[in-house]
Amino acid sequence: MVDLDLALSSTPDGTGKSREIRLTKSDAMRSVDRAYAAFFGAVLMPSWERVIRRRDTLKYLDYLKVSQWLPREVRSKRELVELRQLLSYAEAHIPYYRELFRRERFDPRGVASRRDLEVLPLLTRQIVRERYADLVDPAHNGKTLKKGTSGSTGFPLKFEYSMTSEYWRQAVKLRGYGWAGYRPGLKTFYYWAAVSAARPSLKIRADRAFRRETFVDSMKQDTASRRAALALFRRIRPSLVVCYTQSCAQFARWVLDEGLRDWDDVPVICGAEAVLPGDRAMLARAFGPAIFETYGSRETMLIAAECEAHDGMHIQEENLVVEVVRDRRAVPPGEPGDVVVTDLHNFGMPMIRYVNGDVAILAASVVCACGRGLARVARVDGRRADTLIDRDGNDVPGIVFHVLFSDARKEIVRQFQAVQGEGGAVVLKVVRGREFSEDAFAAITRRFSGYLRGLPFSIEFHETIAPHVRSGKIKTIIVERSNRRENTDRP
Repeated sequence: MVDLDLALSSTPDGTGKSREIRLTKSDAMRSVDRAYAAFFGAVLMPSWERVIRRRDTLKYLDYLKVSQWLPREVRSKRELVELRQLLSYAEAHIPYYRELFRRERFDPRGVASRRDLEVLPLLTRQIVRERYADLVDPAHNGKTLKKGTSGSTGFPLKFEYSMTSEYWRQAVKLRGYGWAGYRPGLKTFYYWAAVSAARPSLKIRADRAFRRETFVDSMKQDTASRRAALALFRRIRPSLVVCYTQSCAQFARWVLDEGLRDWDDVPVICGAEAVLPGDRAMLARAFGPAIFETYGSRETMLIAAECEAHDGMHIQEENLVVEVVRDRRAVPPGEPGDVVVTDLHNFGMPMIRYVNGDVAILAASVVCACGRGLARVARVDGRRADTLIDRDGNDVPGIVFHVLFSDARKEIVRQFQAVQGEGGAVVLKVVRGREFSEDAFAAITRRFSGYLRGLPFSIEFHETIAPHVRSGKIKTIIVERSNRRENTDRP
């Protein structure tokens, strides 16, 4: 580490005696980083968001910074008004909900609490597929953002959401990441997944440069790719890491095994998969103790995030109604249940009581030590994909299959399952989607072959894929015992 010497003419005790303060290169770089982030947050971002693009993201962020400290009974009054507005709009403009509410004799104007939603049936992925056109608001036609997801279930899904919902999602992300120390403009190292094989556009590259964001494909876990990622990390010396949990834990284990850490502590924000105790311990040794778990989904983006108290994850209640249910009814804190989500601000394609395929446990209904009045998720289960092994013994994160299928804007695949057999060969089982095409599917599978790095890879087409016998659920990634990296840290 290179030291810089800075001589001051006086000392804090007022003696007037000159002394020398030694400032490390890392300290100097962090100071510059913080100064740029302050300028970005005060000048560049407001100019872009509020003046040029005329977005409401920062207006919502200003509210969120205040609302998180309000007592729940105060904050929930506004959220209840917004819930009624969404339900009333859905009844008036969305064919599916007009029919559903009439059949269930449900009156949105009579909703007095979130618990009143329990009389409504759940919205499943199958319903979204079958009634897609009836779930989209005609008035928002051509004005929504269209996305796709594979989720944790192996059933890819298309959906869309309004621009207002997008602004709320970005505001929620800024607040949630901010609990870990993130600020727009800070040098941030994204050890993430490249959802597209194409090089990012000039616009995206320019935006990342202004935000000082560096992206590395974490699905590549061979030694050469890890060394390239490490070299880039050392060169930029980021103030924050945002990563896929398992990929970053594997990278951290490699760094420690090779004795390669030579940097100060850096906060790490983990996403896409649950953070198990073993992951947290490994990441803490490689990057420092500030490890923050987040929970989200493509359908709604950030659902919950860990704060500085590190005691569960705060639900983003100003944007989402999050229920943990069994048979449509709420389960008490401490008991597992299905996660059901309602986006309060998506009027383009309202997804009311949407079952996202995850299982979670709510934390006890006590105020967090941080003082925020937001409810918390204690744990999310079922958000881990098995790790495959390539022919050289390198890790191949199983989540790569979810990532690549989630990029499809059409229903190319209806269902999938990847199986690595005892000998290492990988078989991808696929149920064709309504918009399947050979060319689009081949483009995806070519990327799989690249990540698998020489493993025998074949494809089987099926009419349906049977659930795992013991759980009754589809297990999307199956690695036979001889290939599996054992993890004894599951809760």
